[in-house]
Amino acid sequence: MYVRNEIISLFLFFYVVSSENVTQHPDTPEYIIPCYKSDPELNKCVTNTFNHLRPYLISGIKDINVPSIDPFKIERIVIENGQGPFRIRATFFNVTAGGASNYSIQSVKADVDRYTIELAVKLPRIEIRGKYDVNGNVLLFPVRSKGDFWAIFLDIDGAAKIYGKEVTNKEGTRFMKIDKMFVDFKFNKSRFRIKDVINHGNVIGEAMNQFLNNNSDEIIKEMKPAATTAIAKHFKSFLNAAFLRLPLKVWLPDA
Repeated sequence: MYVRNEIISLFLFFYVVSSENVTQHPDTPEYIIPCYKSDPELNKCVTNTFNHLRPYLISGIKDINVPSIDPFKIERIVIENGQGPFRIRATFFNVTAGGASNYSIQSVKADVDRYTIELAVKLPRIEIRGKYDVNGNVLLFPVRSKGDFWAIFLDIDGAAKIYGKEVTNKEGTRFMKIDKMFVDFKFNKSRFRIKDVINHGNVIGEAMNQFLNNNSDEIIKEMKPAATTAIAKHFKSFLNAAFLRLPLKVWLPDA
C-alpha cells in the first residue's frame, strides 16, 4: 500500500509539472502573467499581473529597460502653471521617490479592443527628495528659489487612464503603444521642506518653508493640473519604453 501511494503521488507530481509546462509559453518572461483577450475575468487577470509584478518592479527588469520603482528615480521633471495666484515654473531634478512598491491595486477596467486601461491605486506613503529650481510669482510677489527639497505624502489615492494603440514593427511583430495618458491623485496629509541656496541666511528659505506647509492644500490645488500633466508625460515615456519591448502575443494574446 505504501509503495502504491508513492507511485500515485509521483504520477500526480509529473502530471502537474507537465501541465504547467504546456500552459507556459517558452517566450513568456517569468515576470509576466499573460491575460487573454477572450478571458471573461480579464480585469481580475490584469490585477493579478500587477500584483505579480511587484517584486520584479522593486529590483528592476533589465530586459525591458524598467528600473527599480523603489526607490524610483527621475532625472528631471518640469511643472509650469501660468494661471491663478501661483504662476511659477518649477523644475525638479535628481529626484528620488521611496514607497512606490507598497502599492495596492484597488480596481482595474480594461477594454482590450480599444486598448484602454483604467487603474485605481492606493499608496500608504511616498517620500520624495531632490533638487529644485523655482521662478515666478506667488500672490503677486516675485519668487526665485533654488536648492534641495523634501516632501512626504500620506494615504494617497491615485488613478490613471491609458489610451493605447496597436503598432507593428518591420518584422510584423505587434505592440501596444501608449498614445495618451491621464493621471490624478489625492492624499490626506503632506509635509514639505526646502533648503534654499540662493537666499543667503535662510531667512527667506525658512519663510518659504512655513508658507509651503501652512498653505499646502491651496498650493496643491492650484498646481495640481500642471503637476498631473507633467507626471503623465513622464510616465507615458517611461511605460512606452517597456511596452514597445513586449510583443502583444506575450502579455495580451488573442487566444
